[in-house]
Amino acid sequence: MNIDPVMDIRSLHERLGKVYHQPVNVSSFTNKRLTINFRSPIERLRQIVPSHFEIEEIRDTGMGLISMCVCDFWVTKLGPVPVPKIHTNEMLCRISVKVPKRGQLHRAYYTLRSDSSSRILGFLGGHFSHFRKAISQFTRRDDGDIYELGCNAKDALCNGHFRGEMKTVSKERPDSTTFSSIEEATQFAFELDGSCGYNFQSDKLSFQKIEYPKWDLYFCHAYEYDFSLLNYLFKAYDLKPEFDCVLFMQKIPQVWGSSWMYTPDAPQMTQQIETKVGIA
Repeated sequence: MNIDPVMDIRSLHERLGKVYHQPVNVSSFTNKRLTINFRSPIERLRQIVPSHFEIEEIRDTGMGLISMCVCDFWVTKLGPVPVPKIHTNEMLCRISVKVPKRGQLHRAYYTLRSDSSSRILGFLGGHFSHFRKAISQFTRRDDGDIYELGCNAKDALCNGHFRGEMKTVSKERPDSTTFSSIEEATQFAFELDGSCGYNFQSDKLSFQKIEYPKWDLYFCHAYEYDFSLLNYLFKAYDLKPEFDCVLFMQKIPQVWGSSWMYTPDAPQMTQQIETKVGIA
């Protein structure tokens, strides 16, 4: 891929998608999700994260986490209304942050871009969420031995491919990770308060609570990946990435809460809230 010129932060984010309100809760059931994680110095990640957010530090390492999720899931409810199951293959690029709201800091992930194979979910997510969602072409293999997902996006900057060997999934800690155990990796990457976004034009934030069950994550030890967006970000902004690990989960119900854009807090002291895990 030819490397695009370095974009300023607003141009980058607006190229990747739009951020809006999400007026209703969305209930989903994930078949499989693998999350490919990279450490990057916090001062480098700050280049691509709006200033309202605090990049979460992995312990006292000076490093943050940028990740690519590959998954497929079904949407089962829009608000309180059950709907015929809508299946989608997805890729999502995210950074672990803390988002301020009403004087408190919430642990969340900030989405740079997401792609969906579902036309209806891609449309709704592109116009009624902060996930910067686009409709893209996908291929998927899920035969018990291999989980493979390919994304062919209209914007080639967002193409991606992942292939993981399911027989290598275990709780055993890989040498590459900075986390001491699967429990610590789970706590940092997934035991969050929710997800968040930012609209540059209106200068407003979005924070969405997510309900989820007790996580049961594993490391995947054999994989191949190539993500054009990460390749671009790593090179263009000199993020100095260090591969950390691939995390695996499956059979997960979640509720993605409604969210409304809000004006950032005036400069003041904020307090981090305790993350609570649970699902209706």
